[in-house]
Amino acid sequence: MTLSEIKEKLHLLAGPLLESRRAFLVDVAIRNERGVALLQVFVDTDLGIKVGECSEISRELGKVLDEAGFFERPYHLEVSSPGIDKPLRLLRQYHKNVGRRFKVAYRLEGKPATLIGKLESILDDRLTFSPENGEPLTLEFSQIIESKEELPW
Repeated sequence: MTLSEIKEKLHLLAGPLLESRRAFLVDVAIRNERGVALLQVFVDTDLGIKVGECSEISRELGKVLDEAGFFERPYHLEVSSPGIDKPLRLLRQYHKNVGRRFKVAYRLEGKPATLIGKLESILDDRLTFSPENGEPLTLEFSQIIESKEELPW
């Protein structure tokens, strides 16, 4: 299976479990570690997710994956929040981050550009960032290539 096929299948299997916990799948990573597949599942909620919730999801998701025969070989499952160092992947992740500073790579008129600024507001799929120097910039979510929270230290 390719990574995109794994993600698609994981969305289908994990969807009901995550929805019942008001959580959502942010991203999936898989790699080989000493002959064992390491499946990293990054989940979140609109209010943030705690370690205990990730542990519970991990136990329940492991059962679901095993029952579905998701892997034909040994694997290790890790469920965690995306973490501050991971880029935001979904529009819904931005809502709880209004007021924070981001480094944003985006496309403007087909050309790549970057800004560092505070996320001021979100309206539908349009995000407004205020750079330290300059006018606020409103981007459609589809224009964003990558954005990470810019830490103050």
